[in-house]
Amino acid sequence: MSDLEGGLPSWQQAGYPVHRLANAPLPLMRQVQISAGGLVLLGLGLSQANQLSRIQAGATVGAGLVFAGITGFCGIAQLLALMP
Repeated sequence: MSDLEGGLPSWQQAGYPVHRLANAPLPLMRQVQISAGGLVLLGLGLSQANQLSRIQAGATVGAGLVFAGITGFCGIAQLLALMP
């Protein structure tokens, strides 16, 4: 594994080959977005039972996303990175 100065876009711009795996997993940030969105939708769906704790689930995810944006630390990404 190597670190590329300028990242993958610079590698491609230099004309070097890039091989994409057809069965590669989704990028981590897309997994985070799917997880966060799913948790919000789940909380909203469960809130139809008029239980405040279910509404708080969506608020917690929203607060976590704001925290991640401000600090650069995303707990969901850390958890997903540990999964196989």
